[in-house]
Amino acid sequence: MRLLIPILGLIFSMNVRADNAALDAWLKNQSSITSLDSTFTQERKLPSLKQPVSTPGRLSFSKPDKFRWQLGEPVATLAVSDGKTITLIEEADKSARQVSANSPQAARFSMLSGKAFESPETFHAAFEIIESRVSSGIHQYTLKPKDRRTRSNVPWVFLDIDPEKKELRALEIELQDQSRLRTIFHNPKVNLKLPESLFAPDLTGYTVK
Repeated sequence: MRLLIPILGLIFSMNVRADNAALDAWLKNQSSITSLDSTFTQERKLPSLKQPVSTPGRLSFSKPDKFRWQLGEPVATLAVSDGKTITLIEEADKSARQVSANSPQAARFSMLSGKAFESPETFHAAFEIIESRVSSGIHQYTLKPKDRRTRSNVPWVFLDIDPEKKELRALEIELQDQSRLRTIFHNPKVNLKLPESLFAPDLTGYTVK
């Protein structure tokens, strides 16, 4: 019996541990995707809160470098990139802030549309896989950014991948203050012709900082 328990534990561990096949299959599929438009639910987890705060949103991106991250319905927060500049908009006080698309502050918004997820090669150059496992058929990966500047803003990244559909079910990031943002995607649509107006916010009436 004493020998049986550790053997059973080893077998269980082998059954739940994911390999990188599902991850690499999803990454290889990204090369065929030119655009994405998806609604999502974002769960914000704070150390001070017992329950996460859930907010609906929408993500749109057009490769190589344009994206729009909308949070709230109606819109409360908006991050839009034209490929060079990211404009961060807060509707509550009608303010906007602009930062370089290559800045570390942009990583939390541009991660999915950036080069790190273009192929298995660019992914493995950008992230270290710390842990992988399978839960209810979904492959889950814990990642650590290799770039020090990115890691200073986003220390940890978590992916949930559906191996059957080769789709990303959820993306979760942990920020420097240990808060977490989990984005659960719904009904993603790929390779649509997205209007350019999505990536050109109208800043009339906003205070730009």
